[in-house]
Amino acid sequence: MSAPKNTANHFDALDGWRGLCACLVALFHFHGNSPVYSWDLIRNSYLFVDFFFVLSGFVIAWNYGTRLGTWTDVRQFLVLRVGRLYPLHIFMLALFVAWEGAKLVIGRISPPGPQAFVGENQPDTILSNVFLVQSLHVNDSLSWNAPSWSISTELWAYVIFALVSVTLGLRHWMLALVALAAPLFLLSVTSTGMDVTYDWGLVRCVFGFALGVACARLYRLRGDRPEGRSTAATLLECVALAAVVWFVAWAGKSSWSLLAPFVFAAAVLVFADERGWWSRQLQRPLFKWLGMLSYSIYLTHYLVVVLLPVFFKRALHLDLWTPVTLASGETIELFGRTAVEGTALFAAVLALTIAFSAFTYRWIETPGRDWSRALARRLARRSAAAGQAAPTGVSAP
Repeated sequence: MSAPKNTANHFDALDGWRGLCACLVALFHFHGNSPVYSWDLIRNSYLFVDFFFVLSGFVIAWNYGTRLGTWTDVRQFLVLRVGRLYPLHIFMLALFVAWEGAKLVIGRISPPGPQAFVGENQPDTILSNVFLVQSLHVNDSLSWNAPSWSISTELWAYVIFALVSVTLGLRHWMLALVALAAPLFLLSVTSTGMDVTYDWGLVRCVFGFALGVACARLYRLRGDRPEGRSTAATLLECVALAAVVWFVAWAGKSSWSLLAPFVFAAAVLVFADERGWWSRQLQRPLFKWLGMLSYSIYLTHYLVVVLLPVFFKRALHLDLWTPVTLASGETIELFGRTAVEGTALFAAVLALTIAFSAFTYRWIETPGRDWSRALARRLARRSAAAGQAAPTGVSAP
């Protein structure tokens, strides 16, 4: 059977999905006084992090599934992945640490200022964030740039993927075992479904990542598809999209949310074909652009969410926090005095995040990626030269 038609290193429709999911996670973290806040889809958008994990496993397996046969391959792979994740992560961590330091200055210049180093952002958690181990159960809570917990898990998922590939060979039964064991384990250790982060986040990530790798293997088994739009593909995409939206809105933090990676895996397989009407919409320039910025959107939005209320209070002297009683009877503080104002603030958070992300993509992500690629090429040349210099019958070190 021939390989599927799409042999590119990326899938445009799935990139569009990635951009949309990053924006939904950004909206999830902002507590605005708006009907948007109450939408079940937004309140449960933390689950879209699991879409990232599945998609990451799919893309990594598609690009590297047969290219990790030696330790040299593993080294190059990890150099590229660290270069992809680390520069923006460390930049954002530095901004959060700088903000805590700025609170001390603000408090002295214009007391009473915001308190520094209180709550989760303690100095003793900086190193765990620097070395991306903050999701390995070494801390008691999320800290600093809270969404970066998933970047920590993803890096270690790459390490596991590469080490298993080069030493044991990643077998189908291993993927099936993870897909069965991970949700059962999480069910036994948590009552919040998939909502685990600093404690069992690595298990959550490996679960989704393994399903993504399985999806890539299944996709390679599919034959060529006719070119052009397909009505059947459009209907299938409608079903997949409706299933994702309904499931996320319905599952919440219940035990059923442990099935989210399976729902996302099915959607990834459907949209990888890129033959339906929805895929064509996701391939439009706006969604491709959001997909390109998705990693920056994901890592920068939390700083915008944290600083926007501070800006209104300290610079504009407006305290916009409003007590609101939810349908559940719980009273919480939401940002914005009216629903219209709160909705406008949701839009402002998204716009500011995207603008900031365009900056970080250009000046942080791109140089970091280019540096890691150059380093990987240098390492490859050195390995090739060492191999050519080794005597016949003697392995190069």
